[in-house]
Amino acid sequence: MGTGSTEVTPLERQQLLVVQRATFWHRVRFGFVWRAMRRTGASTVVDLGAGSGVLGQWLQTTRQGTGYRFAESSPHLAVGLRERFGSANEVRIGDALPPRSVVAMLDVIEHIDDDVAALTAVAGSMDDASLLVVTVPALPSLFSSWDTALGHHRRYTRRSLRTALESAGFHVERVHYLFPELLPIALLRRVRRSEGSSADFPSLPTWVDRVGGVVSGLSAVMSRVWPAGTSLVAVASTGGRR
Repeated sequence: MGTGSTEVTPLERQQLLVVQRATFWHRVRFGFVWRAMRRTGASTVVDLGAGSGVLGQWLQTTRQGTGYRFAESSPHLAVGLRERFGSANEVRIGDALPPRSVVAMLDVIEHIDDDVAALTAVAGSMDDASLLVVTVPALPSLFSSWDTALGHHRRYTRRSLRTALESAGFHVERVHYLFPELLPIALLRRVRRSEGSSADFPSLPTWVDRVGGVVSGLSAVMSRVWPAGTSLVAVASTGGRR
């Protein structure tokens, strides 16, 4: 997710801007992390591929007292994470993670060439009482210049995400589509095929963000029924006993 180059990539730029204006799209995904915490009684979130730390910032603001650990391979973004959350809270992939934690990989594995190898390393670092929450962009047919600009290797189907997780040794509890209401926007972006389009999240008026939060929050509650959407969410464990 990062290079040794001093040039900021479109993905890094997007992440740095998101710190200033996280959208309903982020908050809906964060809700799945919080529900996993409530279910397991976990007190710590481990944010792998943390970006600019928007999840950690959300937890600090709305879920005070939650432990937050992070890992980020981009040097540009990692500096800000250490300044904001403290170097002591940084983890390395492959190190044993805190027991009974919720491990979040929110829109991370699509950036990794060998997603199964990365997931296998994460599985080896988790205990059986922890849960993994993964989100990814969905539907290969929606792959566009926006994905290319952000360094996506792929978009997933429900089956391909489940297969990747199971190949890495996870027991998959659920895989569901999210944001069916955003499909028209994604289709328009695909049809336009604009190589010059910005990879940044749009700056939404407050009222649009609030309405989007209500609509997407309701659709997320019904995620089990959607046959398609612009994202997927999966919850998995290494124990297989849940």
